[in-house]
Amino acid sequence: MRCLLLSAIAAVTAACASESELTAIRLDTTHPLYKSEACQRSLAVVEGHKNAKQISTFATPVLVVLSGGLLLPLVAANAGLDTVDRVDASNMSERCGGKGKSGLDIAKNVVQGAALGAVGVIPPK
Repeated sequence: MRCLLLSAIAAVTAACASESELTAIRLDTTHPLYKSEACQRSLAVVEGHKNAKQISTFATPVLVVLSGGLLLPLVAANAGLDTVDRVDASNMSERCGGKGKSGLDIAKNVVQGAALGAVGVIPPK
């Protein structure tokens, strides 16, 4: 039971974390590029992506309800924020000694996130 609870907490936390934040956590801090100026500049934007993700996660359902179900603009805005986050995370990984993701992988993940986000915020009838 305890493992199940910890797994659920980890899943919820990961769902609320930005891709940049998750990438920063996974970086090899012993890699020589980690201390580079380019890597450190990339790490500096993590907090902004984290804040945007948290606001979006909690504000989107409220905005859908308050707007009477105006879903498409919110999904598009969230997809835009997610795209920027994922591109920045990929660039950060490369600048800090890791492997970035291809544009196709980023696009697939954004589409999947937008689809799941749309399903998660559709107000009940």
